[in-house]
Amino acid sequence: MNKSMCLVAMVLLTASASFGQEKFAGTRPGAGGAPLTVTGTLVLLDVSKIDGAEQSFTADVFMMLRWRDERLVTGEDGVRRLPLDSIWNPEIQIVNQRRVFKTFDDFVDVTPDGAVTYRQRYDGEFSAPLDFHDFPLDQHRFTVQLAVPGYGPEEVDFVPATEGEGIGHSPELTVSDWSIGPFELHTEPFQLVRGGQRVAGLMGEFEAQRHLGFFLGKAFVSVAIIVFMSWVVFWIGTEHIGPRLSVAVTSMLTLVAYRFLLDQSLPPVSYLTRLDYYLLGSTVLVFMALIQVTLTGAMNDEHHLRRAADINRLSRWLFPAVFALLFVVSFWIL
Repeated sequence: MNKSMCLVAMVLLTASASFGQEKFAGTRPGAGGAPLTVTGTLVLLDVSKIDGAEQSFTADVFMMLRWRDERLVTGEDGVRRLPLDSIWNPEIQIVNQRRVFKTFDDFVDVTPDGAVTYRQRYDGEFSAPLDFHDFPLDQHRFTVQLAVPGYGPEEVDFVPATEGEGIGHSPELTVSDWSIGPFELHTEPFQLVRGGQRVAGLMGEFEAQRHLGFFLGKAFVSVAIIVFMSWVVFWIGTEHIGPRLSVAVTSMLTLVAYRFLLDQSLPPVSYLTRLDYYLLGSTVLVFMALIQVTLTGAMNDEHHLRRAADINRLSRWLFPAVFALLFVVSFWIL
């Protein structure tokens, strides 16, 4: 008999809990009336990596949401701590998340007047479509897009709370090859497809500019040295066809191999970047040096020694002038 009573009590408690959860978690507060105001705060705790090849960034983001639910008003004193899924909540989705993990348990703090506060911390990888036309002089805007599925802007009014947040991110970020600007918040309804239904949303975004230090040494200077090496042939007599041809071919192969190494920094985009124009122009110059060696060598065999020597002297200043023009066009004009 006691076992039967216990079973009945457990069923009633389960049904009561299910009823309570359905009552408070099923519909938004104030349904059918004015839109519910949800105040949102996002703070960028850290940005540890920006990956151009993967078109993503790794960040640590703190989120705090506040709203009021009159159904949770009570005469009790103090703040109650309730499971998030036991009450109605916006069921926030991060639209551009890839591999993101929650740090805090899903609980909310509820004051006696029904004010609800939800805090969560997200750490992981976020997608970021990037335009690399200006690479490596590029700068991009990175976003963290929050959305409330199932509720349009006329039902949930997402309001950013930025008072006292300053620039919106920690003063010390671990990403070393980018300069990070202020983290800004604004209301941004999310639309999955153009012309489709919009849902309430909040967006945090920051602008980042790439540092040139890495590419200055790895790309500009190193490639320039390879190109300069190919010009050594202009200072070797045209009668020494073997050494001249060896230097020209070695420069060409070295530059081609180096281009494959640099291409790993970018996704396979269908357009040319500033660095691509620089590398392509450098490759053409090294190839033209190889053609010059072959041409003057052939002229040498046909006893046109003076003409071959004139071409060699002309190349000594023509090739550097073209390379300087290529550098200016690639990084200041295009």
